[in-house]
Amino acid sequence: MIDPMKSNGPDEFSIKWPKLDSLIISATAGVILGLILLARGNSLPMHSPNDLSRWATVYSLAERGTYQIDETPWPPTIDRVQLNGHSYSSKPPLLPTLLAGEYLVLKKLSFGKLNFHDTPEAVIRTIVATVNLIPLVIFLILYSRLLNRLAPDPWVHTYAMVTAALGTYLTGFSVTLNNHTIAAFSSFFALYAAFLIWCEGQRKWWLFGLAGFFAAFAAVNELPAVSFLAGLVAGLLWKVPRRTLWALPFALLPIAGHFWTNYRVTGSLEPAYANKAAYDFPGSYWKIDPATGRLVGSRIDPATGQLVIHVSDGIDNQFEPWYLYLFNMLLGHHGIFSLSPIFIFTVFGIALVVGQPGNPLKAYGLLTVLLTTVLLIFYTFFAGQRNYGGMTNGLRWSFWLIPSWLMFLPFGLGWKASQRWFRGMALMFLVVSAASAFYATRNPWTRPWLHQFLYYIGWVKY
Repeated sequence: MIDPMKSNGPDEFSIKWPKLDSLIISATAGVILGLILLARGNSLPMHSPNDLSRWATVYSLAERGTYQIDETPWPPTIDRVQLNGHSYSSKPPLLPTLLAGEYLVLKKLSFGKLNFHDTPEAVIRTIVATVNLIPLVIFLILYSRLLNRLAPDPWVHTYAMVTAALGTYLTGFSVTLNNHTIAAFSSFFALYAAFLIWCEGQRKWWLFGLAGFFAAFAAVNELPAVSFLAGLVAGLLWKVPRRTLWALPFALLPIAGHFWTNYRVTGSLEPAYANKAAYDFPGSYWKIDPATGRLVGSRIDPATGQLVIHVSDGIDNQFEPWYLYLFNMLLGHHGIFSLSPIFIFTVFGIALVVGQPGNPLKAYGLLTVLLTTVLLIFYTFFAGQRNYGGMTNGLRWSFWLIPSWLMFLPFGLGWKASQRWFRGMALMFLVVSAASAFYATRNPWTRPWLHQFLYYIGWVKY
């Protein structure tokens, strides 16, 4: 079993394979940048109502000085709420606030040439590249360093590196503005700092600060990642109680920003999306179903001109039995393992690590199992909807866990890496996973390929 406490010395492997990693990272950066420039929505420079909702806030805040999105250059998005007679994005406002600042800097540096009115596509592509591509490259560099410690086998190292670069939905969603990739990269930055503290005994104060800041930033961008923040801080407090206090003021920065921007929008600390009644207003896509009390999608019946909320083929109108929904989240049309079978090796890897006495990653393996289980239980039974996150490739609200799953991938691969049949199976799994990721790059806010196939043959109606 790999010992993460023991770093590789300056042998032939440690000299040559980082060079290969640099080629993988460079090629990935070029591919993703090209895809960012190529990716298109139907008629707008955005890809869907989801990212349009965020861009509307960025525009309104930068150009009009308000979070209200009543007046923008684009059609109204369905992802909005109405408060005090004005429309607001249903998305958390901290990220658009930060991006509005970036837009103003970009506009000033270009002497006004880059702006939403004259060059919206150039503005959007530039900002997407900065918030997705740059963190992706940093993530891959740090993951390469992590693999130098966790994956002494060259084949395992290379497989895991290619997987992180091209084989997950973090690649597919890097072409569009979203909170999920940002939360995922933030969770990894926190995890990497925690790894150096936990497994290598480093005690630099700034490592604790980075762990606290990025764990909190992941949480404010992806609410379920609050569990990650709590677990990480609790573990560090148990391991190094006094030094971990350095993490707290840094963690408070994004948390304070989150609540401050929420208050500016809603007048309370409660986020806009938590107010179900704010979704249901004249002209809104969302309606409260009087029979169930759930938010559902609506449409105008072309035959009668009447508003219809019981839309059998609408994904936002589905509420499948819990066992079917859970199956589809794991093995079905939005399945973690059907769309990204590489994570089957993660399951084996966690089992091996947890079963090894004295492995310093055992605690985080158990935490990863707990975080994944809690997430699946929450979205199966307590989220109020069973719509797979709407029209989207993959389970987008699980993406923040991908870096944690990748951490245990080398352990699962190293189990039988010397066997030819195992390598062949692993390569097939990587092909499927990469195909899922790159299928999403045409527009992440569409059905996954497996869902689309089942829709074509009539097995699913939504």
